[in-house]
Amino acid sequence: MPLKAALLSLSVAIIWGINMLTVKGAVGEIPPMMLTAIRFLAVAALLVPFTQVPRDKLPKLALLSFVFGTGHFGVLFCALSMLDAGPVAIIILLGVPFSSMLATYFFNDRLGWKRLLGMTLAFVGVTLMFWDPSMTDVKLPLLLVVFAALMWAVANVLIKKLGDINTFELNGWMGLMAAPQLLVLSFILEPGAIHAVINASWVAWANLSFTVIMSSIVAYGSWYYLLKTYDVNQVVPWSLLAPVISVTGSILVFGESISTFKIVGGLTVLAGVAVIMFRKPPQNQEQGMD
Repeated sequence: MPLKAALLSLSVAIIWGINMLTVKGAVGEIPPMMLTAIRFLAVAALLVPFTQVPRDKLPKLALLSFVFGTGHFGVLFCALSMLDAGPVAIIILLGVPFSSMLATYFFNDRLGWKRLLGMTLAFVGVTLMFWDPSMTDVKLPLLLVVFAALMWAVANVLIKKLGDINTFELNGWMGLMAAPQLLVLSFILEPGAIHAVINASWVAWANLSFTVIMSSIVAYGSWYYLLKTYDVNQVVPWSLLAPVISVTGSILVFGESISTFKIVGGLTVLAGVAVIMFRKPPQNQEQGMD
């Protein structure tokens, strides 16, 4: 891989690593469902005017907006409002083994013993993190992260079944469809959301702007360019840097605690995901996802 491509891959990983921290900062002021809705509205406003209407793909995009927009991002942001960013950044990597499992069912993709080993390591690592004494009172939020990872994997299947579609069309129109769903959920579950939005500080809006522009548009656009231009084996492993950056940043920025269970569990998850990626990296994953 040329130096410029390597630097671009590194930049994407850094953006996604920082993005987990900016979302964590934003949900501290704006309720998660409302925050996710605003994110998708902003992405749609920036992208939809410059794309064509993918009429033949709208039904599938509508389903994707529910699975990926609400089921993944909405649930993930809810979990981040209740959990430290570090564990979330690690546990969300379960989307990789979940994707392998679904690919076996939907696309007759043979797992092989190496990827089975990787999947086992990933799930063992998450189990170790669940055993951490500091996680005793947050089991439900942890399960929400696992669910969000599963929805990310399901979204990968739906994206593959969409066929050829421009990245900006995908993100823009999915965002336009996801935003109303999330707004309705926010009005039902977050009665003080409007007041929180009105009174949010400039820091919250700066965090949200980073998520919209740098993560949703710049990073994803660069990522798909890299996947189309270079061998997947050269590109995908860079994404493993994102959770490392997130965990490091969560300790430095938010002062999050670290423990033996978190360290061992996190390293085990990373090792398992690395085995899966290096064995046969998925072609249509949306890494970092957030």
